[in-house]
Amino acid sequence: MACGAHYSDHFLDLAHCMTHSPAPSPIDESERLAALEHLSVLDSPPEPGFDDIVQLATQLCATPIGLVSLVDRERQWFKACVGLDVSQTHRDLAFCAHAILAPDAVMIVPDTHLDPRFKESPLVLGPPYIRFYAGAPIITRQGSALGTVCVIDTVPRTLEVSQCNALQALARQTAAQLELRLLNEEREKQTLALSRQLDNVLGEHQQTLSTLRHAQRISSLGQLTAGIAHDFNNLLQAVSASLQMTRLKARKPLEVERLTEIGLQAVRQGAQLIHHLLAFARREEPSVHAVRLDERIEHNSDLFGRALGATTQVLLDLQAPAQAVMCDAHQLDAALLNLLVNARDALRGAGQIRVATCLRAVRGDAQLTDGDYLCLSVADDGPGIPEDVLAQVFEPFYTTKASGQGTGLGLSQVYGFALSADGIARIESRAGEGTTVTLWLRRTETV
Repeated sequence: MACGAHYSDHFLDLAHCMTHSPAPSPIDESERLAALEHLSVLDSPPEPGFDDIVQLATQLCATPIGLVSLVDRERQWFKACVGLDVSQTHRDLAFCAHAILAPDAVMIVPDTHLDPRFKESPLVLGPPYIRFYAGAPIITRQGSALGTVCVIDTVPRTLEVSQCNALQALARQTAAQLELRLLNEEREKQTLALSRQLDNVLGEHQQTLSTLRHAQRISSLGQLTAGIAHDFNNLLQAVSASLQMTRLKARKPLEVERLTEIGLQAVRQGAQLIHHLLAFARREEPSVHAVRLDERIEHNSDLFGRALGATTQVLLDLQAPAQAVMCDAHQLDAALLNLLVNARDALRGAGQIRVATCLRAVRGDAQLTDGDYLCLSVADDGPGIPEDVLAQVFEPFYTTKASGQGTGLGLSQVYGFALSADGIARIESRAGEGTTVTLWLRRTETV
């Protein structure tokens, strides 16, 4: 039966107008009240677990009224009740305030009319006309009595030993329920706090990811821009060399036409580099198609020669006619030009650079899938690269050149191009014997 408050004001008024002796406070009153407050149970809504306890109490003791009563500072409050339409009474009227004075025993009042503590009580002389009371204290682990599981009747009677034992068992269950309730509430608070922390962490994580992506985007854009500037500078060298030769050959129309075409070819290559930069900014995919490797190298041989200067001789050894790879042709041109410029710089003066192609079958390679590959190699006869430097040459921004003379992106671009063509770049060098960079590019049947 749900607890209400219809009689509570009536009981409080009676407490002040009739003679009654309230129970004294227990010797551990401050600790007891602190324990009760810590449970955060007072004035909480009804809960099935406690309602079941009072139902069992009334059934086992055959009484019309049963309560789970908690003794507060100035009142006794009913967490659960059967047979009463009240939620609390003043502590001065509480039978349970007497019961908690002896926590180890069930307090039994067979006939309130014969007990000097209660015979003048408004609850005995008026509603609910209590004649019989039995209460088993609810005891905490620390030994403080918070209230009772009690049964009440309107006629004189007593309890058997088995009923007393059952009432005490229900009181122990009530204490356990109170502790469990507190643990559940603390767990819910912790879960809520953790959930909020998780939401905050996820929010911060998303913000961090967004910031990181933005930073990576800016970094990638900066790296690409620096790389294209590096490649563009190589093309400008070809344009400059062609224009200088044009000026010297101004009186030879055919030679001027040839040199002009080389300069225009470099300009077209530069325009393609700008196109790649814009494509990257717009997240466009590169223009990948089948490119005949030997034909592309021969087509650009004059341009490469002008870019390297008159002191560098380029020897072609192309052994892969009609063989093709899937790639962006202009990225291929930029990669080869990077290799040639790096080889020229390694010569430190006049020298030769050998550009070779060949078809090779790969089986059981740790870095390449089995299949046929076109190998494009650029070899110089310079002094070679020290071993401690060799392992780092493909890393972005790594350079051994003086400040302002290199970005460290040339070989990084070459390595990236090789990967995009389903292959890899490898380098070999020995002191005094020169350096060879080889691009292993997956051969395609589509031409």
